[in-house]
Formats: sequence, C-alpha cells, structure tokens
Amino acid sequence: MTGRPEAKGQRSKQTRVSRGSDQWRAIASLVERWFRANKRPLPWREAYEPWHVWVSEVMAQQTRMDVVVARFPELVARFPTIESMARASEADVVAAWSGLGYYRRARMLHRGACEVMSRFGGELPAAVEALRSIPGVGRYTAGSIGSIAFGLPAAIVDGNVARVVARLDMIDAPLKSGALEKRAWELAEALVGAARRPRDFNQGLMELGARVCTPQNPACDGCPLTAYCRAFEANRVEEFPVRVATKRPVDVAIPLYVFTDKSGRVLFRRGEGKLMHDMLHLPHGSDALYPHPLKISKPGPVVGTVKHSITSRRITFEVHCPAPGAKAVADAPGEWLWLAPEELASHAHPSYVRKALQLIAALRATEGRR
Repeated sequence: MTGRPEAKGQRSKQTRVSRGSDQWRAIASLVERWFRANKRPLPWREAYEPWHVWVSEVMAQQTRMDVVVARFPELVARFPTIESMARASEADVVAAWSGLGYYRRARMLHRGACEVMSRFGGELPAAVEALRSIPGVGRYTAGSIGSIAFGLPAAIVDGNVARVVARLDMIDAPLKSGALEKRAWELAEALVGAARRPRDFNQGLMELGARVCTPQNPACDGCPLTAYCRAFEANRVEEFPVRVATKRPVDVAIPLYVFTDKSGRVLFRRGEGKLMHDMLHLPHGSDALYPHPLKISKPGPVVGTVKHSITSRRITFEVHCPAPGAKAVADAPGEWLWLAPEELASHAHPSYVRKALQLIAALRATEGRR
C-alpha cells in the first residue's frame, strides 16, 4: 500500500502549511516509539560505545547493512580501541578493510584515530563541532556520533532520511540535489530538536527509510507517520523524491589469471594508479580496470566467473588457470609476489580476489573427490 484512494482534485498542488512545534514533537515521538518497538539488534547498539558507533557509521557508508553486520565484529576485534587503530599502520587498517570497498574510508578512519589520540587523549569529544574537526568526520557522521553515542540533539541526513522527509513534506526536488539537501537538513534539525531521545529518533528515522519508506513499494500501511505525511495524503508517495535519469552501468568482461606454483602459492601484483592503489590483485588481461594488462600465450579455459561492481561498471571476471609454461609477468610494471592463499588476509586486496581464489579452491576440492 503506497497511499490512500485519490480524491477528486487531490493531485493538484497543495498549499504548503507550516508545521508548528506540536507537530514536530508528535512526529518525533512517533518515530522514537516505532524505533524502540522495531529496532534491529545491531552489534553496536548493545552499549553505544562511541568508538563502535564511529566505526559502524563509517562502515555503513556505501555498504549494505548485512555486510556491515557481518564484518563489524572482526574489525572491532582487530582494533578494539581508538588507540589500537592509531598505533596500527595504514596498510594494516586497509588490509582489515579488504572487501568493504571505498578504501579511502579506511584511510580516513585511521587518520582520524591518530588525530583523536593527539588532540583528545584517545576519547571522542561529546560535541558536534569538535567531532567535525576530526579528519573524515563530516556533517552527517558528526551528527550520527553526537546523537547515537552521546544523545546530543544533532541532525543527520543520509539517503534514507532524505527520502522520508521528502515524502513527509513533498519536497519537489531530486534526491542528492542541493535543494533537497538544504530542506532535508532544515527538517531534520527541527525534528531532532523536538525529540525527547535524539539517539532513538535519528536511528528510527534512518531505519524507517531503510525498512518501511523504501525507494520502491514503500510499506505505508506499516508507517507510523501517515497522519503527517503530505505525500501520503496526496496519494503521491511514489513520486518523491523526484527521480532523474541515470546512466546505466557498463558491462565489462575481464580475463583474470590465477598462477600457482608447485607449493600452492599464488602470483599477485601490487596495484598502481588511482584505483585500488597499493592493493594486491591478480594478473589480468584487460585495461578496462587496471593499466598494463598481460598477454598470456597459454591462458587455459575459463574455469568460472566472478561478478564485481565498481563505480559505473559491472564487471565479470573470467577466471583462468594458465597452463604451465605460460609467460606470467611479461613486461608489465609493478611489484609481483608469490603468496600462500592464507597470507592474503595480511594484505589489502579487493573482494573479487578472494572470490576468485575461493572459486578455484572449490573446483579443486571437487576434482579431488572424483
């Protein structure tokens, strides 16, 4: 259900009536109550330890929540405190981040941890402006840490929140536009200022967007805000936020070569350039992703494929196990090294590398049972 039956003339442009403080309080209260009754048992919600909240917020940026939940325990086990991350090398932090993508987040988290050690004695400050002075902590992240870890009345706006308030107030602007962002922050600030428990309100607003007020087929019958939602009242929920045409991702096929020696070690190449800099990847046969592809004389058949998406490309890696005697390195630059598959965890690498090795391991296990 996405709205009530349309009345005659209902789709005409509505006269905007400003909301009073009573409405803000009522909306905030409904969101808080809904969150307490419906919140997911996420690991960082057990104690709302500030370091854990910070890590979870950085991980959740541009990453699916199920992936965050799966990887969060191992990351905080490896870096249980801000000090432990600050003492680690950037390479170690990026290695632990492998598979989560957008590696600049890991580098900035490490840099931020070092800054917190030097400027704040290893403790996150309980003030939004001080939080925003930390490298990698912008307006949204500062609001998230401030409200969720410390209970401050700090606003947040991410994609989920922007969608909820766009429908709530029928904001006639595209998602990610400056007009929508400006108005969304105004509404978020008014609402969190009216909330009794900013921690519950902000998490509730994000969770409503993620689970109820979804981009397609929103579950309006399960939303606590229908009485205050202008898009629902006008039966126009699906029209907000305003959609704009987007470019379709380009499909790319890339040969990927898994060379192994007699001891089972695998040949890796350390990446250069803008994409996945200083990370280990497998030799490849196309310049669609990395420069200097290899030309293999005996690549062998495709033994399987691995799917991977990056920016505007959907990549199918065609995995080969080159025949013995195939030229491996050619004249391509970069650092080449042989590693046992279990050593890969100590090095930063993109997720498709691990997937390709798992594919090969599964094939060989099957062959061994024949």
